[in-house]
Amino acid sequence: MPRVTGLDHVGLLATDMDRTLAFYRALGLEVLRVSAPDSDGVRSAVIKVGGQELNVFSAPHNVAADRDQPVGVHHFCLNVAAGTIEQLLAELERAGLNPFRGPVERKSGTSLFLHDPDGIKVELRIPKTPR
Repeated sequence: MPRVTGLDHVGLLATDMDRTLAFYRALGLEVLRVSAPDSDGVRSAVIKVGGQELNVFSAPHNVAADRDQPVGVHHFCLNVAAGTIEQLLAELERAGLNPFRGPVERKSGTSLFLHDPDGIKVELRIPKTPR
């Protein structure tokens, strides 16, 4: 049996590549590359998330997820470096992003939850520092 050592990337389907890239840029993530549309109108992009990646694919036939009944990716969590949850909330507000849930205190840190433009839940967590 193979030994899994970590998460390499998450693949997302998007309905509007430009709107999706704007959302992740507003979170401070770096877009590494974006393809031109192929003959079927499919585009792809790679977004850097620390040592991992988000691979995003858009196509004319993609439809947005139902936020209350998502199919496919339920959510993914991004660890963020922010002094306090209040500072993170202020940064998100300046970027025009509004969490739908949180702050939520967990053993591993404090989290906020956002929907990306296609309804995928994105958890932003300020990890607790070990004492």
